[in-house]
Amino acid sequence: METNPSELVTIRQFGDMSEALLAQGCLSASGIESFLTDANIARLEWPLSRGMRLQVNAHDAETAIAILDEPSDVAEER
Repeated sequence: METNPSELVTIRQFGDMSEALLAQGCLSASGIESFLTDANIARLEWPLSRGMRLQVNAHDAETAIAILDEPSDVAEER
């Protein structure tokens, strides 16, 4: 089954804005475009929200997950 290259997939979910922005920054530094969805809802309706979702294009998902799963000392060497 082929995926549409513009299809977004959620690779992480965050309850903390600083963690979400840090992850998004790591992906950006690696050249992967990402989107933080539900951030405004999470801020306004925190008790009702499920947090923020970090999404990437489907064709970048595997690489993005690997980058975020790297130990921090390996990521700092990049």
